[in-house]
Amino acid sequence: MNLNFELFTINDFILLIPMALAGALFLGAIPMRTKMRTNTMRLVGAAIGALCGMVLVEALPAML
Repeated sequence: MNLNFELFTINDFILLIPMALAGALFLGAIPMRTKMRTNTMRLVGAAIGALCGMVLVEALPAML
């Protein structure tokens, strides 16, 4: 089995950055009592969004 994985190019960030922003906005909108918890949720959301974007960028060529 020969899998050819290429590295990220600058064009892949066109999808990756909005996914991280969407995750940060989505989890940052959850009401929290302290500002620290809100910022932590934004950070977690950005990480989840970036991971989902990375999986999508890697899986997209295999789907086509």
